[in-house]
Amino acid sequence: MNRKTRIDVAAVRTRFATFAVATTPKGIASLFPIRGAITAARAARDPWLARRVRAGAELVIHRAPRTYPASLAGAAAALRAYAAGETRRLPALDLEGTPFQQKVWKKLCAIPTGTTVSYRALAASIGKPKAARAVGGAVGANPVPILIPCHRVIGENGSLTGFGLGLPMKRALLAHEGRKDT
Repeated sequence: MNRKTRIDVAAVRTRFATFAVATTPKGIASLFPIRGAITAARAARDPWLARRVRAGAELVIHRAPRTYPASLAGAAAALRAYAAGETRRLPALDLEGTPFQQKVWKKLCAIPTGTTVSYRALAASIGKPKAARAVGGAVGANPVPILIPCHRVIGENGSLTGFGLGLPMKRALLAHEGRKDT
């Protein structure tokens, strides 16, 4: 029997913003900022979730933490812990991306809290020293910002460059992690 994939979604408030957190039974699938209540229509506008919905996934919206399955509870706890300044192991992930994107996202997870790296250095760390632009594309395609810390990637000259959640949020996240020169 081919069962429909279930994606559980909930709104999680943090000191930075309210985020929609989406998980499958395998792990975190997407994280994006929202205003107001989360709805199935709003969740399905996220590009990472939209693909899964088109492929037949079922979105289940949770309004109360007591209804969260384990994967959603773990993702919400990880996001709240980060916002509270606590270090916590990243829960399991269920990300769809190219092998190149997956490699970049894995490297992002290895950047220590409060540290930054340039796109060029990140490219070199995956054995593609001339692929800084491609790495930038993969960083920008990260479906789980904050938990996969793409905000820790900066320009070669130390400048804060593109961030899907906006440069003010990038600055706030880096300051939260102890980086003062943002």
